[in-house]
Formats: sequence, C-alpha cells, structure tokens
Amino acid sequence: MYNKKERQHYNEYRDRICEKLNITKNQYNWLRRKGEELRKVYENNCNGLYASEIEYNYLSSHIEGKIEDYAYNLHCYFQTDPRGASLYLDTKEIPENNYTQANCIY
Repeated sequence: MYNKKERQHYNEYRDRICEKLNITKNQYNWLRRKGEELRKVYENNCNGLYASEIEYNYLSSHIEGKIEDYAYNLHCYFQTDPRGASLYLDTKEIPENNYTQANCIY
C-alpha cells in the first residue's frame, strides 16, 4: 500500500512513461499487471516450482507473447531476474546489454 506521497510519485512516473510511449493509463496498468505475472513465473522458476523446463517455457512465453501482442508498436525487453521489474518498453530497439535505458514498467 502506498502513502499519499508515494502514490503521487508513482502517478507522476506513470504519466511520464505514458506520454513517452504514447499509451494510456489503462494500457500502462494492464502492462504492469502482466509484467508482475511474468515476474512471478520467473521467481517460481528460480525457486524450482515447475515440474520441467517445458512448463516454465510455456508459461513465460505465453505471457511474453500477450505483452508483445498488446504492445505491438513498442519494443519489449523481458528481464528474467525476479528481484526487480521484469518489463521494459521503448519506442526504439532496446539493447540487451543496456536495457535500463528503456522505460521500466512497475
């Protein structure tokens, strides 16, 4: 739960990212929720909760595909380390070795 100051900061951040990416608040929120689903899949994989790599690959690629379809005009980078945000978006290519230059969706 956010306090008033944290909520204001988050809303300002979301508004800046929405403007940069030319998306609505509702689109941002959908992407944020899917990014969190994906982070949970990555976390479960790190914790060995999937019966096989096939199960993990199916779940992660399914959510990644939904995100890519939804954000069809944006470039996506999926950070598989579950200790932080999993989804980064930008209007231009995102270099794998410098993905933090893109916009973090959290």
